[in-house]
Amino acid sequence: MKKHLITGLTLALFALICGGLLAFINMFTSPMIKAREEKKIEESISIVFDAYKSGDYTKEEFNREGVVLGYYIINNQTNEKEAVIYIIESQGYASKIRMMIGVNKDNKITGYTVISQAETKGDITAHDFNMNGKSNLDEFDSLAGSTYSSKAVKKNFSLALSYAKVDLGGNAND
Repeated sequence: MKKHLITGLTLALFALICGGLLAFINMFTSPMIKAREEKKIEESISIVFDAYKSGDYTKEEFNREGVVLGYYIINNQTNEKEAVIYIIESQGYASKIRMMIGVNKDNKITGYTVISQAETKGDITAHDFNMNGKSNLDEFDSLAGSTYSSKAVKKNFSLALSYAKVDLGGNAND
């Protein structure tokens, strides 16, 4: 009985020490990780809404059902929403495909980038889906041999376009 008690106390002490060390290390690494993530988001926003690089625009974060994260792009001179950028994801064949998609106030896609995916076939991160400047999915260029991945990407574009109609002051039925 005494042997089991000593073993249990030793394990509890070991767990307490390890937990404390992890918390201590997290205190230093967490801000660096957050800064890297913010930098990646800023770079991605510049890809999907090119004018954002000029400094004439600011972003305003918002949450919306079905969207991982959203940003309004605000024109600093007129204080109007110029575009909306979504980080949105849909299930592909082997993973969720997370994309950043920008849509302007004319409901045209301003740009897009694949943020994360773990699909088994095809390189969807390098594929041009032919959607820049488009407001419908008629000219969507799917990736051959990657049916499920292409359907997920197409769904992301479809959701972004329909959400943008509402988020930029239009009507979802337009």
